[in-house]
Amino acid sequence: MKTLLATASASILLLAAGACSDADAPNERAGYDNNGQVQTEAVINGDTVTVDTANSGYDADLDVNASTRTEYTLAQGEMEASDLIGAPVRNGTGKDIATVSDIFFGRDGSDPQILVRDGGIGGLGGDQRVVEFDTTRITNLEGDEPEVFIQITQASLEMLPEYEQEELNDYRLASELIGTMSSVSFSDDQARLNDLIITQTGELRYALISPGMLPTENIVMDADTITVAQGDGDGEVVINTDQAAFDAAPIYRSE
Repeated sequence: MKTLLATASASILLLAAGACSDADAPNERAGYDNNGQVQTEAVINGDTVTVDTANSGYDADLDVNASTRTEYTLAQGEMEASDLIGAPVRNGTGKDIATVSDIFFGRDGSDPQILVRDGGIGGLGGDQRVVEFDTTRITNLEGDEPEVFIQITQASLEMLPEYEQEELNDYRLASELIGTMSSVSFSDDQARLNDLIITQTGELRYALISPGMLPTENIVMDADTITVAQGDGDGEVVINTDQAAFDAAPIYRSE
């Protein structure tokens, strides 16, 4: 999976290290620093660190505690959407004829589709075409670079319908969802939607979410918990769940 929020992660760890460095200061009460600002412990990659909740933006209610959660790894036939985007599209002879540019999840129960660019370089530029998942064969799911095969010629590919986006940020494209800061329905907090888990047929199964401001761990939530609240603007992504389900969500472990 592509690494996201590395800068923010480093900032949190620096704040945590600063808070811990004052641990031996005199007259300090447990759980508070010398300025009376509340601190808390968080588990990051198996290590316990102290985070200043008043200054770091850390939200204790959305903490990911790996020691109390189960783990989830990709099942057979599953992949991360971010890995599929940018993958080469090859014909029956193995020749590159396009690049996966996005995944369209459709509307009103319609089937998801692969969007490809049949020109340009590295998936940029050229025309964006619509390819049905059931016309493709996706391989190398165990790696970070899937390959998409389609029994079609370059000329036939150019005859496929072009994709035209109706409006920006309607969140029907994988690229619009990935990286979105989303509202959490049971609180006033936000969590980052880091990636999506899909199948070879395009089924959207799970969302990978970094709770609060600690992006070092992803939890796995059912895809149907991700909703788009439409308003006067382009809409807002909402993680529609309750505290118990959020706390019970497994930690994602990539292989």
